[in-house]
Amino acid sequence: MKLLTSTLLILAAPLSYAEWTLSPDSSVKFLSTKNTNITEVHEFTQLSGSVSDKGNAEISIDLSSVETGIGIRNERMQSMLFNVSDYATATVSTDLPDTMMLALKNGETATSVLPLTLELHGEKKDIEADVLATAAADGHVIVTTQSPVLVNAGDFKLAKGVEALREVAGLDRISTTVPVTFTLLFTEAPE
Repeated sequence: MKLLTSTLLILAAPLSYAEWTLSPDSSVKFLSTKNTNITEVHEFTQLSGSVSDKGNAEISIDLSSVETGIGIRNERMQSMLFNVSDYATATVSTDLPDTMMLALKNGETATSVLPLTLELHGEKKDIEADVLATAAADGHVIVTTQSPVLVNAGDFKLAKGVEALREVAGLDRISTTVPVTFTLLFTEAPE
C-alpha cells in the first residue's frame, strides 16, 4: 500500500525543472533597414540568463555589446539609441511550458508560441515569439525563433534615437521596426 501511495504522489506532483544556464554560444540578431532597401544584420555578443527550477526564464542582453561590423556605428547605437549609460541591458522574461525543456529527450523537438516580456530603455512590453526547442545529444537544449520577432522602436521610446542616427549618418530613412531572431543554448546546471 505504501508503494502505491508513493507512486500516486509522485505521479500527481507537478513536474519540476532542473535549473539551466544560458551558454555564451547563444545569439540574438536583428536586421536594420536604411534608405528603404539596404538591410544589414547586427547582433549582441554578450548575453546571460537562466531558467529556474520552476520554469521561469530570464535573459539579459548587454546593450553595449551591439556589433554592427562598424566601430563608429556600434558607438553611436550605444550612446544615441540605447543610451547604455542609463539603460545598460535589455531583459526578456517568460514562463516556459513543461513541454519546452522538461519533457524533451535527445533529438526531440517541441514548438510553442511563448508570451515574452521585453524590458528595454525603461519600458516594458508583452510580445510573442514562435519558437522551436530541440534537445541536443550533448544534453543542451537549443531554443530558436521559427519566425522573427518584430520590435518597434516607438514602443520603447527609441524613435528619437533612430532619428538621431539617421541624421548623423546622413540617411534618408531608417526603419523603426526591426526583426529579431535568437538562438539560445541552455546547459543544465550541476546539482
